[in-house]
Amino acid sequence: MKILKVINNNTVSSLDEKNRETVIMGKGIGFRKKPGMEVDRSNIEKIFRMDTLVETKRLADLLNEVPMETVQLVNKIVSYAKKQMKDTLQASIYITLIDHINFALQRQEKNIQFQNPLIYDVKRLYKEEFKISMEAVGYINQTLNTDFTEDEAAAIALHFINARLGEEMPETIHITKIVQSSLKIIQYYFNLEIEDDTIDAEYFISQIKFFAQRVVSRKQLPPMNPQIEQLIREKHQNFYNCAKRIDEYILQEYEIKLTEGELTELTIQIERIINK
Repeated sequence: MKILKVINNNTVSSLDEKNRETVIMGKGIGFRKKPGMEVDRSNIEKIFRMDTLVETKRLADLLNEVPMETVQLVNKIVSYAKKQMKDTLQASIYITLIDHINFALQRQEKNIQFQNPLIYDVKRLYKEEFKISMEAVGYINQTLNTDFTEDEAAAIALHFINARLGEEMPETIHITKIVQSSLKIIQYYFNLEIEDDTIDAEYFISQIKFFAQRVVSRKQLPPMNPQIEQLIREKHQNFYNCAKRIDEYILQEYEIKLTEGELTELTIQIERIINK
């Protein structure tokens, strides 16, 4: 592996076996090195392979700006998260999490308090990501003698959610808000509380997440058979009316109209959870 560019004493870029530019981190790996020289493999701690050249450049810039201790800490957090999660995390998680935690540390040095308005929603809707993020916060506090709270864990969890869904942060926040608002509409309409800790509730919430993701990404379900849609509307009129309330909310807040296929599927899911 030959060095393409020396970013700093601890970071260089190189080409991998598929001729893709990678960023390589390791203590002293760039010290007194020049482009064209061989990478000292014994000093390699981490090889970052981004999905695009833009991401590779952004990561290289971050590694030149952020203390190596912070980068190493984030690398350990991401490695742990990958082991815990069954889904593949996008490579961009390194960029977003290094940037976020570095900013969070700067904010704490200035004694700026952080309150996350989405903490309740994240804790309820993304339990696995929040649990892992709480463990990450505990590790950060122990390693760097910080006092990050659940608010910070919820923010970190959102980055894991982004990396799982393949969405940007604004879209992930929209998805979270649509899910929570949809649940509130359903609970208010039927005057009941949907418990979080049952298998049926977990399945229902996962379906509402998929629904919200389709809405935000503008990839809604196509229409079903018109006769089937009509039959479901007539047989489950009350549940359909509730789905229409959610449709009205999404149209008002996001200027997106639900398709009949999406409304029918939403009606089916609402009927299933209410009857159970």
